Amino acid sequence: MKYYQNDSFFMDYAIRLASRNIGNTGENPSVGCVIASENKIVSIGVTGRNGSPHAEFNAINNIKNFPKNTTAYVTLEPCSHIGKNPSCAKLLIEKQVKRVVIAQKDPNPLVNGKGIELLKANGVHVDLEDYDKIALKNHYGFISNIKNKHPEINVKVASYKNGLTIPKKGMTWITNHLSRSYGHILRSNHDAIMVGINTVLADNPSLDCRLNGLKDRSPIKIIIDTNFKTPEDSKLVKYSKNDLIIFTNILKSKKISQFKNKGINVIYINKNEKGFLEIKEILSFLNKMSINRLLIEGGSTLSSTFVEKKLVNLIYWFSSEKNASEDKLLNKSDKKLNKIRYSHKFLLKDCINLRDNKLEIFSSKKD
Repeated sequence: MKYYQNDSFFMDYAIRLASRNIGNTGENPSVGCVIASENKIVSIGVTGRNGSPHAEFNAINNIKNFPKNTTAYVTLEPCSHIGKNPSCAKLLIEKQVKRVVIAQKDPNPLVNGKGIELLKANGVHVDLEDYDKIALKNHYGFISNIKNKHPEINVKVASYKNGLTIPKKGMTWITNHLSRSYGHILRSNHDAIMVGINTVLADNPSLDCRLNGLKDRSPIKIIIDTNFKTPEDSKLVKYSKNDLIIFTNILKSKKISQFKNKGINVIYINKNEKGFLEIKEILSFLNKMSINRLLIEGGSTLSSTFVEKKLVNLIYWFSSEKNASEDKLLNKSDKKLNKIRYSHKFLLKDCINLRDNKLEIFSSKKD
């Protein structure tokens, strides 16, 4: 039954399929499924938007005449329980799939090996292959929410050559059009995007994805606003479609009531000893919301805080070949962030040329 020479090909394809819907599958992970028979692909599937249907269901549903001797390649263990979706393990059994190759075991307590046991108990040959590290890239946020009780946290930085993250006076952007387009792709594959109040006041951002074909993949917007200074006429408030969360230490005010009436989620968070909002409380709230991937895009102070607490998985550092004027010095937060490039805690995983810009992708060594 086992086709060793083609397992890698089919599983690699399933993993690439899973990457298509990262950040858009709600509380569920983005899973890829490839169904093959006689070394040929007969169907493919990926977890649907907002988590339904599951990848296996989509792949099976695409087949009119189910062939014999089929192998299903799945990036995460098929679920054994019935929830909002049917049991994928049972679907594979009902279709008499002969063999299932799984890249990664599902740590969800509702599954956690039970899908594998169910398949084996019904005569399905199961191989848990050594694709765990590759598949983890797609499932990292989902697994982090289970094991660490917080989402995957990634940081986007835009700086001049010398590391300064504040645009020159009169300038809106530090980086070029290619870098900004790549930044919009990052927004599209994260569930939520977070900025601090200073970014809102200085830039009045929209924080949506404005690339053609991806506009419906804009993330949930989050503002860290200790003293509740978010302007009523800011873009994030004016154009909110029940997709804005503001974390604040202000308990009651007329403005809070007005914001809540607009469908904006205003959440009270305690302060820590330094007078900042307690990050653990914020992450606990996002965990309960099943936010799997969080992108921090607002300012070096906010970003460096998460980095210092060893919460960050990936850092996407966009830098221009141009330098800021000599009188512009790096502030404390910029200095902290720039230490990443020489830190033993992060590894440079990739470097992408974007004309007169470059993108460096740093990964936490905990991977």
